[in-house]
Amino acid sequence: MKQFWVDIRPWNKEIATTAIESGADALVVDRAEDVRRLGRIITVAPDGDLKPGKEVIECTITDKASENKAAAQGKHTLVIVATSDWTVIPLENLVAQSDNIIALVRDENEARMALHVLEKGTHGILLKTGSPAMVKSVAALVKSA
Repeated sequence: MKQFWVDIRPWNKEIATTAIESGADALVVDRAEDVRRLGRIITVAPDGDLKPGKEVIECTITDKASENKAAAQGKHTLVIVATSDWTVIPLENLVAQSDNIIALVRDENEARMALHVLEKGTHGILLKTGSPAMVKSVAALVKSA
């Protein structure tokens, strides 16, 4: 099952509630304490279940060197990869080298591409949006994959 994470930085209670109700697997937040008031779900935060920089690495792909770095880190830990403009080739290269890639996406089209790249797709996606409707839509897409 593909992982569906939602990035809620800065904090937005409506997005958090929608994500939990939609079946998100984890929330990326600045403070896990905010999420714990709403329910039980894995948090990625300095005080969360998964610690950024330790159990989860965030990497922005800007060139071949950063792509190689993300691929190397993905051999040992979960890596959230982001880019200003997803093209299939960098994501294919990462997925071919690691099963621990979580792609930062902003909409259904990016989510669909990440989930199906090289037919096996990424380990999961991290949705960054301010729209509760988009959270619901992408959650349905992930759960149907």
